[in-house]
Amino acid sequence: MAAEIENPIAVEQALGWVGDKLDDVSGTTAGRVEGVFVDSVSGEPAWLVIRIGLLGRRSVVPFEMAAGGAEHVWVPFTKERIRNAPEVDPAAGLDPGREAEICAHYEIAPEAGRSAALAGRDSESLSSVPA
Repeated sequence: MAAEIENPIAVEQALGWVGDKLDDVSGTTAGRVEGVFVDSVSGEPAWLVIRIGLLGRRSVVPFEMAAGGAEHVWVPFTKERIRNAPEVDPAAGLDPGREAEICAHYEIAPEAGRSAALAGRDSESLSSVPA
C-alpha cells in the first residue's frame, strides 16, 4: 500500500499542466507537457514528461523546478539541455539508476531534491511511475 500523499494539490497541479507548452529559461518553447511521473512510494510528483520536437521524442524535467501558468510551464534550463536529456518511455516508469542519470544531466546534487529522495531505494524496483 502506498503512503498517503502529503500534498495532493501538487499532483493535481502537475496533471493540470498536461498539454501546456514547456518553456526554457529564456522563454523559448522546448516541448509540451505530456504526462507526470510520481514517486512510487509517496505519490508526490517527481518529473514532468515532455514531448520534444516533431518526432515526438520524450524526456522529463524535474517537477520541483517547474512553475506554471497561462498554459505554459517554465523551467530553469536551456532548450538544448532539455532536448539533450535522456529519452524515457512515458508508460514504463523509471528505476533509481535511470533517475540518477537524469538527475546528473540536470546537475541535481546527490544530496538535493530528487537525488536525495532516491537514496537507499531498491535498484530493482521502479522509483517513479506514471500518474
